[in-house]
Amino acid sequence: MRYVLGIHLGATRVSAAVCRYRGGVWTSAEVVPIGGRTPWAESVLHVSDQGDLLVGQAALHRAVTEPERVARAPLHRTGDPVPFVLGEATYPAETLAAGMIGWVADRVAEAEAAHAERIVVTHPPSWSSYRRGLLHQALDTAELPGVLALPSPVAAAENHLASPDGEPVEPGRLLAVCAIGGVHVETALLRRTPAGVELLAHNKSSEHEAGCRLDDLVVRHVLDRADIDGNDPYAMGRLRAAALAAKERLSSSTDVFVTDTVSLSRQEFEEFAAPVLRSAIGKLRSLLEPVPEGQLAAALLVGGSARIPLAAALARTMLPCPVVVDHDPGTALCRGAALAARPRPRPRPAAARGPEPLEGRVSEPEKPGTSLAPELDDLPVRYGEQGRGDGTEGEAGEAVEPPPRRPPVEITPLEPPRRRFSLARRSGSAHDRDEER
Repeated sequence: MRYVLGIHLGATRVSAAVCRYRGGVWTSAEVVPIGGRTPWAESVLHVSDQGDLLVGQAALHRAVTEPERVARAPLHRTGDPVPFVLGEATYPAETLAAGMIGWVADRVAEAEAAHAERIVVTHPPSWSSYRRGLLHQALDTAELPGVLALPSPVAAAENHLASPDGEPVEPGRLLAVCAIGGVHVETALLRRTPAGVELLAHNKSSEHEAGCRLDDLVVRHVLDRADIDGNDPYAMGRLRAAALAAKERLSSSTDVFVTDTVSLSRQEFEEFAAPVLRSAIGKLRSLLEPVPEGQLAAALLVGGSARIPLAAALARTMLPCPVVVDHDPGTALCRGAALAARPRPRPRPAAARGPEPLEGRVSEPEKPGTSLAPELDDLPVRYGEQGRGDGTEGEAGEAVEPPPRRPPVEITPLEPPRRRFSLARRSGSAHDRDEER
């Protein structure tokens, strides 16, 4: 089945969603579980001596024995002149990011039994054309040409505008976005246009002001009440994973056990989470101060930490506009990217009819679109299907005849193709470059 793919490479998690072409229309976005039992994978990759990639849990397992070959969140370091040093080789961040995008595309292709017709990847709103260009070059090297890059706040707006439960946003109105992720807090202001949305302003917090900070507070809560050696990396790794799981369960439960002996209530969690979430919402409020009254249509909360009920409660008291939290804010960005990837058919010519007098002719105003993806022609009618009656694929009611049969072709075996997502290494190893100095 034909489909388009949206990918979000976050600082802590990677997620993907697809829109399928079914029954002559493009469907809504659906998340593809690339993490096996979870709809996401950890934003961690492992590179072997031969350049083979492992992503997610498989990479984390290798991190125990080969930590020197593991990299985290490479997309966010795109453009950094200091490369990743993995083993004896160095890799630019954009090369690893392209490899991770290719890994996701392959996992989805396995699930869908076909490759995506178009791929859209989100990126931080602060990126310049230089950083986007580096990513595109790396994607070309990884044999993924034509991938579109979309600012993450635009993906959030695309997801909101396509929601059947959302209020329509008229052109000229503004949308605010607050992405509370695992590491950063990103805020942005966008304007609705007849063609989609445009990014007006954005801001980004420093590191460890979002979900990771909340994990640290849960870990501290446990260490103060349990006999756990804070210098034992294995014990602390297990504790941090338990703290993350407990934080997520508290979004729907009132009490959880972090360990076998230490529990945490939602009230206790909200007491130490409130300053972190209030600071995140305060960054969006500062960005919105110059906005005239009545221009804001809504504020969108996305990101995994937006699931916390306190985040929406604080936003509704601190922001001067309606607050919208997606039913699954952790995957809102990849779903918005998939929606933006859907082709937009050009208007079909009107049926032939008699001429109308110029006087009194009224043209309907063009309805605003929701996608930034360029317009494409309608998908062609397949052989044997009925024509549409627009003069392009046969008259209405007539089946399109297939082309004449080709003569038999003798196929000669070819050499096997090279591995698809090979990683481009910097010339020489780290030891060689040290010797050159």
